Amino acid sequence: MRELGAQITAIKNVGLTSMNDYIAAYAQVEPLEKEYDQKLQKFTDLYRTAKERDSHRPVMNLQRLRGKHHPEIWENMSQIIDLVRQINDVTKREISVVHAMASLPERARFWHEQFMPLAAEEHTLRQELRIVGQEPPPASAVQ
Repeated sequence: MRELGAQITAIKNVGLTSMNDYIAAYAQVEPLEKEYDQKLQKFTDLYRTAKERDSHRPVMNLQRLRGKHHPEIWENMSQIIDLVRQINDVTKREISVVHAMASLPERARFWHEQFMPLAAEEHTLRQELRIVGQEPPPASAVQ
């Protein structure tokens, strides 16, 4: 998942200057995004299963006594997954807008009205993800 995300980000950040550059780049992003979406769903399912199992452990479970149970970490991961999913959804909408834009003779207005707000939303979500991803683990987890 990390590799696919890096590939998508690299394609989107390659220094696209013209609308044709964006059309070509998002044509490359689309199949990667579909694979990424599938992997994200699998990861989300695994995370939910693990969280559910952890929530059913008794209070006197050995793993909890060793300091391995941290509800804050589960919550932090939930936030990360939610932000990654939102970014992925924005990417899907960007792909759709770029597809629509490719068939238009006059693209500039459509670009500014449809694509630029999505790019701004993605930028904001990525900043939020950086902040959430940098939150330190609980003090009892640091050794």
